[in-house]
Amino acid sequence: MVPRPHILIVDDDVALLENISECLSGEGFEVSVARDAAGALARLAALPRPALVIVDQLMPGMTGSELVAQLRREPALAGVRLVLISGLPPPAGPNAADAVLEKPFGVERLIGTVRAQLAAGQPAASSP
Repeated sequence: MVPRPHILIVDDDVALLENISECLSGEGFEVSVARDAAGALARLAALPRPALVIVDQLMPGMTGSELVAQLRREPALAGVRLVLISGLPPPAGPNAADAVLEKPFGVERLIGTVRAQLAAGQPAASSP
């Protein structure tokens, strides 16, 4: 059996967090959640390495962009795909997210973004 990709969702909006979690679980992904950056860091220390982290931009304390930048500096998380949820233009640069899911978004765009980022994180198949 092929393991299901693990996705961590970080958002302080409980309703949105639950909706995204249910949607991705329904698509066959293993999902964990955190309500802020501190919770996300604790989850990342305790859980198996996720394939993808989805982070809301506007959260109390550390913003999503700040969390993404911190995760980029963690050698143990190298290669983990990072998606930022935002209604605002995100910052660019070497510590930016791999993709931005602009609010408002629907289920199809969420699933499409997740699948595209997971595919981008896979090693390229070698030709014979």
